[in-house]
Amino acid sequence: MSQERAVPVSAVPLEEISSWPKELCRRELPSVLPRLLSMYQNSDGWIEHIQILKIIVEMFLPHMNHLTLEQTFFSQVLPKTVKLFDDMMYELTSQARGLSSQNLEIQTTLRNILQTMVQLLGALTGCVQHVCATQESVILENIHSLPSSVLRVIKSTFVHCKSQTFCKLFSRRPILFKSS
Repeated sequence: MSQERAVPVSAVPLEEISSWPKELCRRELPSVLPRLLSMYQNSDGWIEHIQILKIIVEMFLPHMNHLTLEQTFFSQVLPKTVKLFDDMMYELTSQARGLSSQNLEIQTTLRNILQTMVQLLGALTGCVQHVCATQESVILENIHSLPSSVLRVIKSTFVHCKSQTFCKLFSRRPILFKSS
């Protein structure tokens, strides 16, 4: 633990960790990462998930060993991240069914869900950029959760958009034939 701090790392609030300089993040990585991962796994709210994920990706991922990314980070975080995205997609679809120009509450809810999804996608983008920027060769085995998770999110997004576009097209067309 750093001698600069009298408070143990386990008691440091997220807001303080998010303002740490790079050197402190690098030095405290072994003690802070397990806590952040535990908080991420035990968190229930979307906002808290995203906040923790962003701190890990932006502040601690750059200091992680590339050979152990899968074990120390990707395999522990990405499955829940994909589930979180799927849950948001479900909620988005469910809420959108009740959307009308008069329903401001649903519009606000949809906007908030979309903003949260954008933040989650930003964190996944940060993971991909980190791996792509690596000067060393990266063995797929050391990052195998990342490509599959990213592809699943991309597929889910396109399937959702295709489905919504298809539904909108056919809901606006006049009925040509009546079933008997």
